Amino acid sequence: MLSKRMGMAAVMGLSIGVAHAQSVTLYGRVAAGVDYVDHVATANGQSNDLLRFGSNQWGISMWGLKGDEDLGAGLHAVFNLENMFTSGTGVSDGLFNRYAVVGLSGSSWGTILFGRAMSLTDGEGWAIDPTGMQAMGLETLVYGRNWGPRSNAITFNSANFGGFAFRLQTGLGNEAGNFRANHQMSGSVSYTNGTLDVRALYEELRDSNGKLSNLYSASREYMIGGSYKMGSAKLYAGYSLITSSGADTLADAANPTAATRNQMEWLGINYQVSVPLQLIAAVYHANVNHGGGSGTLGVIGADYFLSKRTTLYATFGSMFNGGSAAFPVEVSDAPPQSGHSQQGAYFGVVHYF
Repeated sequence: MLSKRMGMAAVMGLSIGVAHAQSVTLYGRVAAGVDYVDHVATANGQSNDLLRFGSNQWGISMWGLKGDEDLGAGLHAVFNLENMFTSGTGVSDGLFNRYAVVGLSGSSWGTILFGRAMSLTDGEGWAIDPTGMQAMGLETLVYGRNWGPRSNAITFNSANFGGFAFRLQTGLGNEAGNFRANHQMSGSVSYTNGTLDVRALYEELRDSNGKLSNLYSASREYMIGGSYKMGSAKLYAGYSLITSSGADTLADAANPTAATRNQMEWLGINYQVSVPLQLIAAVYHANVNHGGGSGTLGVIGADYFLSKRTTLYATFGSMFNGGSAAFPVEVSDAPPQSGHSQQGAYFGVVHYF
């Protein structure tokens, strides 16, 4: 009798273990290469060329952990910890600087996450950018506004309903007496149906005083774009509008004229020449009000997939600045003199694990 009871207890324990199994996955990638930029402005009013190690131009290096526990009845407990680092130095700006979230997920309704998470502009922007959010791409003419994480965030990702899905995110400012201070809120909706992918997004970022005082860090953004696959080609198009408050906007290095509006359009194509080789071409154009000028970025590139985990990349770009604009050819880095053009190129290898 005792042995039967012990056997039944063991079976029950095994059943509970199976029903509530937990899995933890380690993942990541390392990207590295060589980067060249010409006509970099110097302090004496001249310009020089720059040759350097390329760490995160094609895409960031990162590693992370994902966990999933089956709680039964379609409910899962999930977590994600993810850290970005610079491959050239091995240095990161903090542990788990991309994701530090925990939450619950249900197959019928979606996932809710609490903690530091990547912005919706980052994830949704990646899907509608021909270069996949490289340093020469959707971010270049908005000084990296769409990149990066949002702190103290609550993020909801819905399930897919007949091709439609939506996402919501808010970031709490944690400032006593001022709910708007450092507050962030955003929402997006997407529709995917075979070869068609369309997305629309809104995000609002506020400064430490609760104001929309900076065109590229404390402002409102509206974005719409999509892609359509036609044979070996995938076509992209999009539009974004960023606005800040005319009464509160302050001038800075990226916005010396205290402009309050950046309007950008883009077109691009990914072409699968063969199974291992993909070609990329894109054009981005932005106009900035209050005498901020304009910028046009042209990009061509190639990705060669040696395997499912290892890729060789090469990307070339030219930035043409109009008026007083000084957009760099790569995001927020080594800009040219005001009104001058700039070219850049980077190539290297990326490996996923």
